[in-house]
Amino acid sequence: MNFFKLFFFLLIFFTVELSFCQDISSLSNHVIILQDNIVQKSFVKDWKKEKKKFEKECKNASSEKQLIVLMNKMVSSYNLSTSSALFEIPDLNYDAFCNALLNMVDLFPIESISFTSESLIDWKNAVNELMNNEKIRVAKIEEQVELQRNNERIVIRDSVVELFKKHYQLVFDQANKGSFSSLIGSDKKIKYEVSLNFGSIASCFVVVDQDDVYQFKLLYNTSKDKELAKLISEGLHIVISGNLANGFKESKMFDGSFVSSFLKVFDFQGQKFADTAKHPRVELGVRNDTYDVYFSVVEPLFKR
Repeated sequence: MNFFKLFFFLLIFFTVELSFCQDISSLSNHVIILQDNIVQKSFVKDWKKEKKKFEKECKNASSEKQLIVLMNKMVSSYNLSTSSALFEIPDLNYDAFCNALLNMVDLFPIESISFTSESLIDWKNAVNELMNNEKIRVAKIEEQVELQRNNERIVIRDSVVELFKKHYQLVFDQANKGSFSSLIGSDKKIKYEVSLNFGSIASCFVVVDQDDVYQFKLLYNTSKDKELAKLISEGLHIVISGNLANGFKESKMFDGSFVSSFLKVFDFQGQKFADTAKHPRVELGVRNDTYDVYFSVVEPLFKR
């Protein structure tokens, strides 16, 4: 399953990459144009020998990272011959590098550049267009990646809900009988592992509190994926609410450790506390810190 997820992710990613690639060629041309419009005497003498090599390496560049290295070589040569030093460009993404070029050109003293007013405007407009095109390209990739991730979330949700539906009634019935006897061993412990399969992202166990009350707990590890947690929680809610025993109703209980500071509770609505305490209580929520989905069934407080 993981292999196929990876395959489809890479397929989508490279489809977008090939259909809407970074325009390194145009960017390198505009780096060359900028260099050509810096007055030669603004550089140290050695730059005259380096210029052709600089232009050749710009044309052969295959990434913005290579162009940044080349720009910094040019800046270094410029800074050695002037008192008004330019900034060195850090390791940036394509669009941020375009923005750095636009900022840099405004820092040159007027006597150091040979752009006409019109040609400088044209150059800036062209670099701005490259920057905006890159933002659109990145947005398209992110959109496709998120679409793929949503598809993966739905597959995980469906698998989780299917297994939960398979075991839910058994867990509830065992709570109703008390102590989950068929799900755990006979040895006295405060925590029991449960062998039911709720999926690869699930862990389940039964704990016993100081009052000898048994509680079944099920946690789904969503790797802090808020959207996945929401989908799983909604799916479990449908199963629980669709299988409520007579007299059970849904309510909320305040708990700051859960999303929205509330835990969904499904319990028997008796006229007296003693009536309610003779039935299991079901809990469902999403943890605030990890976005793990939490499901619990507490056996009746009062054994019937």
